[in-house]
Amino acid sequence: MDTRPVYTLSSKPAVIESHDEAVERARALRGRLRERLGKGQEMRRPPDENVADILESGLLGVMKPKRYGGSELGTETMIDVTVELASADPSTGWVYMLWTAHMWLQALWPEKAMDEMWENPNTLASSVVSTTGDVLAVDGGYRWAGRGFFSSGVDHCNWLTALVPVVRDGERAEMRWLLIPREDLEIIDDWHTLGLRGTGSKTVVLNDVFIPEHRTVTRLAIAAGQPPGREVNTHPMYGAPEPANFTGAMSVPAVGAAVGLIDQFLQRLGSKIEVPETTNSPYLPEGMPQTMSRLAQASATIDSARALMLLNAQRYARRPVTEVPIEQDMRLRRDTAFAAQTARRAVNTLYEESGGSALAENSQLQLFWRDTNAAAAHRGLMWDWQSEGWVKASLGLPMPPLT
Repeated sequence: MDTRPVYTLSSKPAVIESHDEAVERARALRGRLRERLGKGQEMRRPPDENVADILESGLLGVMKPKRYGGSELGTETMIDVTVELASADPSTGWVYMLWTAHMWLQALWPEKAMDEMWENPNTLASSVVSTTGDVLAVDGGYRWAGRGFFSSGVDHCNWLTALVPVVRDGERAEMRWLLIPREDLEIIDDWHTLGLRGTGSKTVVLNDVFIPEHRTVTRLAIAAGQPPGREVNTHPMYGAPEPANFTGAMSVPAVGAAVGLIDQFLQRLGSKIEVPETTNSPYLPEGMPQTMSRLAQASATIDSARALMLLNAQRYARRPVTEVPIEQDMRLRRDTAFAAQTARRAVNTLYEESGGSALAENSQLQLFWRDTNAAAAHRGLMWDWQSEGWVKASLGLPMPPLT
């Protein structure tokens, strides 16, 4: 019997009416997520209870079309909800961000594929973008025998999306997103990591799987803001740039994990300060002013990274692709990497102040430090890789063609 919440939940997810309601619902889950931190670390995937709570809350619908039961609240809401969840459990915040961003991506497929996906209102899709094995164009669709790597949250999903190069007549023709049912996958339990242990980002194997044409969409169509799903999903965000929506929250789990570390550090610091009853001057141990300065600096730095992501979402997440020059597209990608690396640097500076007790395996300071660094280690968030594109675009240098 399949016990995944995508199949066992009998009710439809809630439909959230506003940004503030979404944030409040996320905050209401923080205590439960924090209580289950150890369980997710031990299982190396999100606990079933976390998945059920998030599905029922309606939080996964903030990027989902209203036509299919979502709220279409947009990227700003996805960012703020991700911070709330990741500050309680970075691994759950990571998979939430990916699952929610994929609701935007899923809204771009042909209508027939969307009807198939959202026949189940609790549908979840994981993804792979690092793959092996040729995807061959055949009559009526495509065939793929290969592997995909780092598919976060795949254990709980009933669909997989995969960005792959398609081969036609022996030559690579274009990049396509494929949509594949969970039943066509084999999951390899190989997620043994230092950080983000609870994401279950495992390898998937596809043994000569057939994918019909209607379950695919070209990357070029998405980049042009004219994917098939635009015919029925008319909200502006579905014709806006991919880096403002789909990857628009990629850096936010690192920011949220950093916020969680700040919370832990504040509690720990407060326990070391004594306030005598006879005076308003607290006793500060040696070196405490410097520690306070580092804490304030780290907190302000993390707040700035979050503000940058929200500003870009406000500017670009509903703006037509045709109105966003290549330099601004590359700026979006640059800023996403910058926010993640900024969060990483902030927590590393603060962790230096944590002392020997933070080295213990059961230290939550250590967990949030590890998870911030792991979240910022995603290839799409590597600074040297993302910053180069913006410089080239700003100077008018040739850019590699998109296929």
